[in-house]
Amino acid sequence: MISNLEKFFTGCLHLSSPWEVTNVKMDEGQTRVDIRVRNNGKFEFFCPECKGRCQGYDKKEREWQHSDLFDMECHIHCAVDRMKCRGCGKVFMIDVPWAEKGSGFTLLFEAKGIELMREMPVKAAGSFLKTEPHKLWRILDRFVEGRMKHQNLAGLTRFYVDETACRRGHNYITIFADEDHHIIFVTYGNDASTVTRFREHLEKHGGKAENIEYICCDMGKGFQSGIAVEFPKAIVTYDRFHVMEHMSMAVDRSRRHEWNMLRENGRLKEATDLKGQRFILLRNNENLSGNQQSRVSNILNSHREIGIVYGLKESLRDTWDFTNRYDAANHLVAWLVAATNTGIGALRDILKLVDNHFNEILNWFDSGMSNGVMEGINSVIQAVKGRARGFRDWRNLRTMCYLRSSGLCDPIIRPCPN
Repeated sequence: MISNLEKFFTGCLHLSSPWEVTNVKMDEGQTRVDIRVRNNGKFEFFCPECKGRCQGYDKKEREWQHSDLFDMECHIHCAVDRMKCRGCGKVFMIDVPWAEKGSGFTLLFEAKGIELMREMPVKAAGSFLKTEPHKLWRILDRFVEGRMKHQNLAGLTRFYVDETACRRGHNYITIFADEDHHIIFVTYGNDASTVTRFREHLEKHGGKAENIEYICCDMGKGFQSGIAVEFPKAIVTYDRFHVMEHMSMAVDRSRRHEWNMLRENGRLKEATDLKGQRFILLRNNENLSGNQQSRVSNILNSHREIGIVYGLKESLRDTWDFTNRYDAANHLVAWLVAATNTGIGALRDILKLVDNHFNEILNWFDSGMSNGVMEGINSVIQAVKGRARGFRDWRNLRTMCYLRSSGLCDPIIRPCPN
């Protein structure tokens, strides 16, 4: 006979016929609760293959870890029926309503685990939930994979692509994102094959390569060659952030060149003063405080080469302030001429970059795309990597990227379904 206690727990687990709780047992130390569930046999089951009627074959004892009950570890036990189809002879285990097939955890436990892993390192979540981290990774992988299967890229016409390191050394992942700041694909590496894999993913999820009109990326040769092959009709915009990053490197090269010259001439105090000014020279002038602007002015007035390169940096930034492509092109041509005429060696790389990618830089006036989208996503990824202190397996980082930034993995706390 089922007591009120068992009926209470049957309701708490949201069970309905033929499932019912038959026993609840607490250990002597009051640290663990074990709940026994059974089915009363009052149901018919049909083969998932041929839809024929099935009959009981035998039972297999199973155990699932459930969410803690009053801070006590809770486990569900059930002798689960295996059925045999009368028609095709297939033998299979029936599904239980409180857990996914093949899982050792209940749906509620998994849901809480996923929400914890969204906000804290997996190892810390494992300690809180009293289970091993590798088991939580399996839960998270299955959840994210299930959500990503429903991804629909049929309406995608533009995307952003960037790389980020997944661990020390030359180990990178490439991230593709849409204009809504959602990650749509993550893959290992940063060469042309990453673009090929993205096209395969795009077409698998309803998108078409010929529908892609605009792409924003950095100037990596792998991305360039991959896009040329896989998306030949797309207009490529080279991100202004990366262009200015190369220009800032030129400013720093000129500073270091001047620093070396001062040291060689025995002007050690001036060299020391210049050495500590790297970051204020690289920041945008309008973001400097009054004191910092004064220090920058003194440097530019005292060191002619740095002053010229710094002025060219500010002038290059003005390219994106024009209202149309024609005026911006004229400005960029004038900038190239002025920078070339200086003869300064620190400008060699940025001159080559702007000259070789002149049209792609100006394509911003057609697409309006900037990798600021990717920088926002990267800040989330860096926070995730910082909490985990690195990822040994890049696929775990991919899973976390999808969880946090795909837009398909919303909070899922829910009771076990009937």
